[in-house]
Amino acid sequence: MRTLLTAIATAAPAFSETSPVAAHDHNAMNHGSMDHSSMNQGAMMTMDHSNMNHGTQPTSAATVYQGTGVVKAWSDTSVTFAHQPIPALNWLAMTMRFGLSAYKGSPLSVGQTVNFTFIQSASGYDLISASAN
Repeated sequence: MRTLLTAIATAAPAFSETSPVAAHDHNAMNHGSMDHSSMNQGAMMTMDHSNMNHGTQPTSAATVYQGTGVVKAWSDTSVTFAHQPIPALNWLAMTMRFGLSAYKGSPLSVGQTVNFTFIQSASGYDLISASAN
């Protein structure tokens, strides 16, 4: 046991000198398209990643999904559709609510069958467009 502890104690300084994690060097990490410009050095030294932009907000590049459904309810802030399966999301047919924050069209009538497009947002799913079927 003493030999194992001695080996670990001897190897630890060598590892810490060569390890980018030990030096808190996050530049070698593959973050894809994350924006590091808003990060400050103090946060990096404590490894606090709470101020990183992980791209969770919808952008113009958000994936647009399509569906067909019947309008079950309409309000100022949401629409509820009983929609057919949406294969792109592996969804079965179901009834669900979509936000209207991105919708620029006219209100839809309850009972109307429509083709619609939507995106995923930080708050759920938002309707983009809808047209009578």
